[in-house]
Amino acid sequence: MKIGIGLFLLLPVVVSAQVELNLPMCRKMALENSKEIGIADRQQRKAAYETKMYRANYLPNISVVGWGLYNHKRYDYKLKGGYLPAYKPGADGKLEPDVMIDPETQRPVIGADGNPVFNLYAFLPDIKLQLSLRGVYSAGIQLEQPVYMGGKIRTAHRMAKSGEDIAVENVRYNRSEVLLETEQAYWQLLRVKEQVLAATKYREVIGELLKNLKDAETVGMTTSNDVLKAQVRYNEAELMLQKAQNGRVLARMNLCRLIGLDLQTDVNLRDTLAETVNPKIWLLDSAVSQRPDYNMLVHEVDLKERQVALSRSDFLPQVGVSAGYGYSGGLKLNGDDESGAAFMAMAAVKIPVFHWGEGRNKVRSARMDEEVSRLNLEKSAELMHLEIASSRFGLKDAQTRVEMARNALSQARENLKISTDQYQVGMENLTSLLEAQAQWQEAWSQWIDAKALLHIGESAYLKAIGKLAE
Repeated sequence: MKIGIGLFLLLPVVVSAQVELNLPMCRKMALENSKEIGIADRQQRKAAYETKMYRANYLPNISVVGWGLYNHKRYDYKLKGGYLPAYKPGADGKLEPDVMIDPETQRPVIGADGNPVFNLYAFLPDIKLQLSLRGVYSAGIQLEQPVYMGGKIRTAHRMAKSGEDIAVENVRYNRSEVLLETEQAYWQLLRVKEQVLAATKYREVIGELLKNLKDAETVGMTTSNDVLKAQVRYNEAELMLQKAQNGRVLARMNLCRLIGLDLQTDVNLRDTLAETVNPKIWLLDSAVSQRPDYNMLVHEVDLKERQVALSRSDFLPQVGVSAGYGYSGGLKLNGDDESGAAFMAMAAVKIPVFHWGEGRNKVRSARMDEEVSRLNLEKSAELMHLEIASSRFGLKDAQTRVEMARNALSQARENLKISTDQYQVGMENLTSLLEAQAQWQEAWSQWIDAKALLHIGESAYLKAIGKLAE
């Protein structure tokens, strides 16, 4: 029972525990939690493996080969024999037919069959052949080496390398997307956190005024109409505070979702909304070539160029060689086993001659893809330049808005002080005081929004120039 009470007493402490976070911690947690980055990382590794795979095509392939055959049937053949003509050495040492010469005509004697008659004939008896395929086998090692494939191997390897470069830039692109969303959620949570403080303070001010008015009504120093006016403003302040608190809960849950925490985790952010950004941001290189999406398009153009060469290689000569050494046995001829080892070498050449224009049109089609990719790069580069300029101007405007909102808040605060003092001495009515309080709260809210938009604009500008993921 005592253990149960102890656990019950500890439970509120566990539930209410807060997680202390700052922006670098949130960035790191978001990158580790992102499924998109996990997918991009694995795609990069896959592209690296493919590059190594195509590089291996430069080297010879070595294989161990073997096969076996069992055929129960025996094959019997017979070579028919007969009389074979004889040859003799001639005057020049070469063999010549030993034909019978007619002494009178000095010409070869022609037999009844129309063929010359030889002086001598050799008798060849019939030859019987018996072939057995019971247990034929062969085993050996084989080497294959492409010599020239029309540039296909080199082009395929370069295409794989371009694919790997695209995958690397894709990881950077996904990192920047995740970090931008995380920083936006981070600054949004700080914004609503300060909005809650502002709404709470505004409700306290209105509540204090409402309490004083009710006390004054009790002693007959004010009318119920003034009390009702203050009550309406107090109700509005209550609703405003409730909306701010609900917004804080949603912003907290959204940040927890991005960084991999449970949605109900209570987080406390260590940062505050500063009124300025680091002035070094204006000195950063804003070249479009730093953006990962731009580099992806550049590598895509290179990939399409390689595709043209790859299409052309299909219709160029191809040369390859192979060599092997093996041992075979099991083949029996007339009962004798013809087993033994042998070396084999072979060269193959393939020269495309005519394909009815297929090669030329295939290359032209690939070149059109290259031109489309290049035009897409030029179009996207123009849009990226526009985005960088827009983000830069937006950040400058946000900085100006913060300064204007700060001045407006200072003026609203001073106006509220004057209105409060004049109301207390009877020189200003309640409506003017309530209006001054509302203006002060509105100016405070706008100042908070301006600071949050400044930091969000900073993140957007860094992403536009390709520096957010660094």
